[in-house]
Amino acid sequence: MSQMKLIWNLILPVYLTKMIQRKSKAVVNGETDSGKAVGKRKLQLQGKWKGVDPVLFFKDESIINSIKIFYGIDESFPLDGHLISRNSDKNHVKRIYYVSKSVKDVLGLNFRVGQQLKIASVGLKMFERQTSREGTDTPCSFRISSEGLPVILPHITNQILYASPVDFKHLLQYKTIKFADFVDAEFGEKASKLMMGCCVIVMRDSKTMSGPIKVDESTIAIGCWKGRSNLSVMVTAIDCQEMLERLSFRMEAEKGSSAQENKLNVDELKLNGVTKVEESETIQLVADA
Repeated sequence: MSQMKLIWNLILPVYLTKMIQRKSKAVVNGETDSGKAVGKRKLQLQGKWKGVDPVLFFKDESIINSIKIFYGIDESFPLDGHLISRNSDKNHVKRIYYVSKSVKDVLGLNFRVGQQLKIASVGLKMFERQTSREGTDTPCSFRISSEGLPVILPHITNQILYASPVDFKHLLQYKTIKFADFVDAEFGEKASKLMMGCCVIVMRDSKTMSGPIKVDESTIAIGCWKGRSNLSVMVTAIDCQEMLERLSFRMEAEKGSSAQENKLNVDELKLNGVTKVEESETIQLVADA
């Protein structure tokens, strides 16, 4: 399935590019694919795609820079030119989507030939505007969406904390926890020092105690909202339940692995003990001889 998806992602931009080029050639020659005059086609384009939001490159530098600074997004993850919105009024953009370079190139070509593709959905939802009262008081009014978090996670250097499995589980169970009520007091103190707004909580283990994040299929992270006195999860109740089940399965697997490792260590100690006894007996026999 993953191979088919990869092949489709490679073929789709090429197919769309060729289709746009064919349509653009017809417009240059004064006709559309159906042989109709350009003038009539332009008239249709003026009222085109009713009920479908426009696809626009998001270029508001003030918002983009605030997102970069707030989350500490490094240069290895380009935002400029890769963000799109579905609202022509930049002051009321609710969602910002991320597109890859190949999709970006197709969209750019589509703009140059008069937006002849009807695009109902495109991009990965990366940021959402926080409309709550607290959201208006933060340095960055956009939070990271659950869909975009796995993609951007390795590139975040600010507003990110590691939680113990116990505290992470409590967040999923109780949804909101005051800083003083975390089992790990040090984690609660660090959380209280974050800037108000969206933050990312990663469940830590022996491999993610410190240092850069290595994201793989086992990484568990959620978006939270850092308020004045607490942390609140920003995922749905269904997602919380799915994560709790995934967490329980992971903890059981680690528990079984730890028990097996302890058994191997005990067996190794016993074996070493027998070996030492045999060596001692051998030395004694030699001495007697």
